[in-house]
This record gives sequence, C-alpha cells and structure tokens, in this order.
Amino acid sequence: MLVLSQAQLDKLGEEDLIRAVHRYLADRFPDADPIQADDFRLFGRSQLARAEAHGMTTRWQAACYIVTAALAGDRFDEDSPAAREVLADPAMSADQKAEWLTEWVDAMIAALSQRD
Repeated sequence: MLVLSQAQLDKLGEEDLIRAVHRYLADRFPDADPIQADDFRLFGRSQLARAEAHGMTTRWQAACYIVTAALAGDRFDEDSPAAREVLADPAMSADQKAEWLTEWVDAMIAALSQRD
C-alpha cells in the first residue's frame, strides 16, 4: 500500500496549484510570450514561499499572489510601495490582502489596455 506523507501531499497540492495558475495565465493572456511549465514551476514555488511569508496560505490566496507576481514582477511586494503597505498591514486579513491584489492587478490591466 502506498502511503504519502503530509509533506508529499502538500507538495502535490502546490504543484497542482502552480499548474492551474500557469494555465489560467496562458488562457487569460494568449498573446503573451508563453512561459515554459518548468520555468513557471520554479517561479511558482518561490512565490508560494513569499505568499506564505505574508500570511497568505490558502490555495485562493496563494493563487492571487502568484498571478500578481507573474504580472507585476516577482518582487512586487518589495518594489511597489502600495503592495508593500497592504501586505504588511496587520489589520488586514489574508483574504482581504488577496482581494486587494486582484483589484490592483485588474486596475493595472485596465490602465495598460487604455494605452493601446
């Protein structure tokens, strides 16, 4: 009988999440240069660690974080004063932070699409 440890189950969950985010980005932005799955897997793992450091541990919170990093830069949490402030705010829950990230990304996409 095959028995997986909790760490192995967690890792499988992380890999599935990263693949799902990769597919989402490819579907949402079909004109963008495709990122190879292996490269995105490494990127996703590093961003999961960063998300966790900000208290974002659910699949939805982590997905919001990874999407934001893919679109705003892998160090957006340090480079953007607004993101840095929100992610450091102890009064905001992790769900509120994830929601803010989705709104921030949507606003960036809208602003960029108006330039075209």
